Amino acid sequence: MFAKTELERLRLQKELLVLQNEANRLVLAAEWQRLRSPEFWQGEASQAVRKHPMLTAALGLGVGVFAIKALRQPGVAMGWLGRLSGAGSTLLSVWNLLGRK
Repeated sequence: MFAKTELERLRLQKELLVLQNEANRLVLAAEWQRLRSPEFWQGEASQAVRKHPMLTAALGLGVGVFAIKALRQPGVAMGWLGRLSGAGSTLLSVWNLLGRK
């Protein structure tokens, strides 16, 4: 008798886990669909512009200058991008080092 109730409890627990798994799968699919939509990213970009207008303007200016350099002299722009990524890596390392303390 005890084994039957224990088996029934385990069966119900398994059923609950399967249902939770299905619910999580549906939530993940909905989030993936939302992330793939252009409207989501447009909303995120406009929200970032409203929150940080000066930073957005500076980044836009930097991207514009880089785009002009890349169109006029592609080799020079790629070298400049390499130096920028090296400096960014160094800054990130320093940031992580100071953030630990």
